[in-house]
Amino acid sequence: MSCSDPRGVRQGNACFSHPDEAVVGSRPHAHERTGRTACSHTVPSQRINIMDQSNTTMADSFPKFTRALVRQVPESIREHSEAVKTYKRDRYYRGYEFERIDIAKAREEHERYTQTLRDLGLEVTVLPADESTPDCPFVEDTCVVVGNRALVTRPWGGPRRKELDCVETCLKSLGLEVHRIHDEKAKLEGGDVVFTGKEFFVAASECTNKAGRKALANTFPEYPVHTIPVLWPEFHLKGVACCAGPGVMALGKNKDGKRAWEKILEKSEFTYEPVWVPDNTAVDCIHVNGTVIHCTEKQGPKSIKVFEEKLSCFNRVPCSIGELGKVDAALSCCSVLF
Repeated sequence: MSCSDPRGVRQGNACFSHPDEAVVGSRPHAHERTGRTACSHTVPSQRINIMDQSNTTMADSFPKFTRALVRQVPESIREHSEAVKTYKRDRYYRGYEFERIDIAKAREEHERYTQTLRDLGLEVTVLPADESTPDCPFVEDTCVVVGNRALVTRPWGGPRRKELDCVETCLKSLGLEVHRIHDEKAKLEGGDVVFTGKEFFVAASECTNKAGRKALANTFPEYPVHTIPVLWPEFHLKGVACCAGPGVMALGKNKDGKRAWEKILEKSEFTYEPVWVPDNTAVDCIHVNGTVIHCTEKQGPKSIKVFEEKLSCFNRVPCSIGELGKVDAALSCCSVLF
């Protein structure tokens, strides 16, 4: 099914999670780019009905979206993305030959992605690309929105902070109550924030620190904020753990995913069911009002089967932003839903 087809796929009446042994993703992940093997972990076998009573309760509070914000792809991302700079300077990537983005293809994929959001009933606001901010398509990192309230974040990379004023202006024009972070020591990126409708899970990572998490907690005091450690070279929490639906967590089927899951179990005040995703780059998915947007078969040949089986209680739409994936982008990076 193409990315732009809103009908998705729906099978059966229940979803189950049945993790087996860990499988390393087929596409090179941060752990694999220098030829090393990513850590794997055997997860105990279990069978869980996602559509149980606890998840019905979670569904009542899960966000219902009507709008989306996206931003177009600039030419400058090809050479000046923060990810490209990281590949060049970080010793972890020494010897790694990264692929340059095909801008025309990236824009074509981004347009199909945007149309998918429209086809799912969202009113999409499209901000123009800004060549002075190469990573501006990754609008998720610039704000966190819950209901009618938004927090403009504070990305760790100085160039990315140039994106914030435009995003703030846009959010205000859409009638949102907008807050800013004034602590100059704070770091917070939206890719490190997982909201389940009941609580926040927020990374302690290279991109997000304690002061950033405090700013989020102060903006949304009605929701608990739990810290989940994310280790370099993983950029964001959503590359390890992502909310795939009410009470459902997609997790990398590897050591990082297991570590995140243990922290979720330890800290959460609610019940979640895990869906173990074997391809590292396929963990990040988007749940839009009963439909899960997830990787394509080409991107995640093992993961697509997991989504078909374990998330059969939801409509599903495969979608690709593979070109932007060359600078470590994933599906949720390219939109803010509210």
